[in-house]
Amino acid sequence: MKNKITALLFLLAACQEAEIPLYNGGNNVQFVKNLARDSTTVAFLLAPGQVEIDSVFIVKTTGLGYPEETPYKISVDRQFTTAIEGTHFQLPGKTTFKPNAMRDTTSVKFYRTPDMKTNSFRLVLRLEGNEFFRVGQGEYLYKVFVVHDKIARPAWWTESVSSTYLGTYSDLKYQKFIDVTGIADLTGASASEIRVRSLQLKYWLEEYKIANGEPFRENNGDEMKVPISG
Repeated sequence: MKNKITALLFLLAACQEAEIPLYNGGNNVQFVKNLARDSTTVAFLLAPGQVEIDSVFIVKTTGLGYPEETPYKISVDRQFTTAIEGTHFQLPGKTTFKPNAMRDTTSVKFYRTPDMKTNSFRLVLRLEGNEFFRVGQGEYLYKVFVVHDKIARPAWWTESVSSTYLGTYSDLKYQKFIDVTGIADLTGASASEIRVRSLQLKYWLEEYKIANGEPFRENNGDEMKVPISG
């Protein structure tokens, strides 16, 4: 998180120092939200089984728009981007405003890669002017994405969930929970749903023990246990 905030501050400074034209009316193009409030985290952990994620964002024009479909330009800011194009992400092939449209919804495609298990990668997009559009306000010219596949204790796995349903948290148990249930996020889930998902893991552990003659173990060698009864 600290590195993410630092990157945002650097980018804000770059916006202020770069020789870019500021908003002055007419057909300008910019992101809907400013840089300080519009950073998107793409976590593959929350998308079990998916190898690609399309992250959607909106671009707008502050002018009146054009009566015909009109292209605008998005580029990768290489100075602040650590993700690799073609490996970790792919930009949209075409970015245009529909006739008379003031906004366009587009997306970046992110690819799940093994190195995301241990590293977070940053993609910084920048809007550029072209023959149809000038760039808008400096703080609205950048869009930041952080993509990873790291595992960590989720906020929904509270002490109450540990004591009543799933037992002591471990990264391995969380990964096995995702593998067995196909679900990574139980934010806002009812007690009954948490119970059902916890029982799925409990039954899997019991079946594993029967099939293998020994329990499924945590990384420290202890038997993985789920305390819920049922």
